[in-house]
Amino acid sequence: MNFQKYFKDKTVLVTGSGRGIGLEITKEYLEHGAKVIAIDLNIQKLLKFENKFKNKILIEKLDLSNLEDFQDYLKKLPKNFKNINILINNAGMKSSKNLIETDMDDLNNLINFNSIKVIEISRILMNFSLKKNKGKIINIGSSLSSHGAVFRTQGGGSDYSVTKSMVHIITKIMAYECAKFKINVNAIAPGIIQTPMHDRPMHVTEKKHLDKIPLERIGLPKDISGTALFLGSNYSSYITGQIIHINGGMLMIG
Repeated sequence: MNFQKYFKDKTVLVTGSGRGIGLEITKEYLEHGAKVIAIDLNIQKLLKFENKFKNKILIEKLDLSNLEDFQDYLKKLPKNFKNINILINNAGMKSSKNLIETDMDDLNNLINFNSIKVIEISRILMNFSLKKNKGKIINIGSSLSSHGAVFRTQGGGSDYSVTKSMVHIITKIMAYECAKFKINVNAIAPGIIQTPMHDRPMHVTEKKHLDKIPLERIGLPKDISGTALFLGSNYSSYITGQIIHINGGMLMIG
């Protein structure tokens, strides 16, 4: 498939696109010809794409905790960006707290932003354009954290693990329910990926995790973005309800 030809008529909306995995996914789709609506509270790194990809990217500083603002934004999109084909639910909050001792308000806020927002944003986009377009939804989960934090090497805390486990279940249920609309719903479950969210140098990450990764390297956002591109393409037209683990072999599922 000629990705440039395929994606030139496609519009992708990426939440949490301002850094790390979201930023790399945004770049990947732009480089392969898609138009991208990039949403984040931190947009500084996104601005570098404006000159290189003129008329191909819309950057919006938006707080997704207020979905009324998000819906108002969609209504005001320029005509050439309204026909959204692919949704990447990447926005998330990091936390490293013990599940049975964390403050319940904090836990509920984390679940709401990392998990429930996936449902809410997907529903909004389904009615906005994805049903009409037989589009695709790609959720970003977490490889080790989604398994109940039984590994002491997980990227986040027990509370974070709960939210990402929910994302995986949400993905499967939505895939089943969206099949009648010919909407594919899948998730990517990254392992240990060096991103700003970890807020530590690479050598610290390597010391903590490297001996547990068969491929003997820490993952990079580029390792995730290629799969996100594949799941947005026609090559994945018969794939739905799947959680694709990208972790260097740290956890092997099958």
